Amino acid sequence: MQSVIERLKPHAGELIIYGLLILLLITGTFFRNRVWNSKLDLCTDCVKKSPNKDRPHNNLGNVFLNQGNYQEAIFHFNEALRINPNFAEAHNNLGNVFLNQGKYQEANSHINEALRIDPNLAEAHNNLGNLFSKQGNYQDAIPHFNVALRIDPNLAEAHNNLGNVFSKQGNYQEAILHLNEAIQIDPDLAEAHNNLGNVFSKQGDYQKAINHYNEALRINPNFSQAHNNLGNVFSIQGNYQGAIYQYNEVVRIDPNLAGVHYNLGNVYLRIGNRGLALKEYEILKTMNPDLANALYQKIGD
Repeated sequence: MQSVIERLKPHAGELIIYGLLILLLITGTFFRNRVWNSKLDLCTDCVKKSPNKDRPHNNLGNVFLNQGNYQEAIFHFNEALRINPNFAEAHNNLGNVFLNQGKYQEANSHINEALRIDPNLAEAHNNLGNLFSKQGNYQDAIPHFNVALRIDPNLAEAHNNLGNVFSKQGNYQEAILHLNEAIQIDPDLAEAHNNLGNVFSKQGDYQKAINHYNEALRINPNFSQAHNNLGNVFSIQGNYQGAIYQYNEVVRIDPNLAGVHYNLGNVYLRIGNRGLALKEYEILKTMNPDLANALYQKIGD
């Protein structure tokens, strides 16, 4: 019986050629990946090559928006609108930046301009619903989320936002329905897992809540809200070390979030560490005097 090597000998030349071709392909892929190693590099290159086209600026603005670099995002969305003032997507995206910054008047102006240009822009209806939701106006938010889903039933963000509103209203059945739909459409939508965790936490189903918070953090390890929410559940369960770890992760990601220092102070009091609770009180004094006073009253009890 011939050995494998003996059987392959007649094809040695072909194998060498195939091997070289594979090596070239791998090398080419490696260098391409180095050039296009991120969406930022790709979109930046597109803007450099086409500085007077609206869409490359809009796409680059979206990358910066997703990174939380709002200053650069605003610059590129404005560039897209300078080139094409009737670019509905750029108006909507610029409105989304202002929405994230809490500048609701500017957000409202750009989102409505996007809808004036394109009344069937599902993402703009979703953002307008978000605007109303952030202002506590759920009655006006829900119809816009529904319109967004009528236009695009697979818009996961609209399902997530609608589920979040229903959760805040205490309509947990509808909330779970929409949040699960969002996850089915986009399994990596960390916000939907976090919101679903909130629903289960409100219902007292802490294990399901923990599972969804952990899934949100698997997708986005720097999701401060999910860390804080997971810490809250651990605190309720008496897992104080787990809570402290999660709250410290929030501090690492967003040290200026006053609520987490209040949560940390509470947990330190529960484990009898008054000194660390006072430390959190001192941090809170300059950030949120009302929360600081509330914590100090507990320290004094």
